[in-house]
Amino acid sequence: MFWIVLGEVLVMFALFAVSWQVYQAHRPAPSAGAATPSALAPATRSPASSQNPPSPRARASAPPSTRPLQSFPIDLGQLNRDQAELERVQDALLTRLVRAVRRYLETVVLPAVTRAERVTSTTNPATRQSTAAIRKMS
Repeated sequence: MFWIVLGEVLVMFALFAVSWQVYQAHRPAPSAGAATPSALAPATRSPASSQNPPSPRARASAPPSTRPLQSFPIDLGQLNRDQAELERVQDALLTRLVRAVRRYLETVVLPAVTRAERVTSTTNPATRQSTAAIRKMS
């Protein structure tokens, strides 16, 4: 028995080691955190753009970028919309499930229980006797 348990423990350690290696091989590269300003700046600048910087008004009137920051790869607005849609679907599914279970109980289970109670009371000979007769029988 000792050798069987020891063999199982060794097999479990081997499986753990293999799964850890597979996990490490398919693990995404860790993010470096917030991107540095030089990484967000354009890679090349033309000499004309460095001589004439854009005016503050032109910068303020430019449409805001709809693209998420480079350092944060998830669009939180879309994530929130997806989560809200998932919650609506779950709520609708739960409502339908509750209605179906209630309908099943009212149409199938309760009539069967009622019929069973009626049949039991008519076929059981002890129910036709008085309580005094039942006491004497035991």
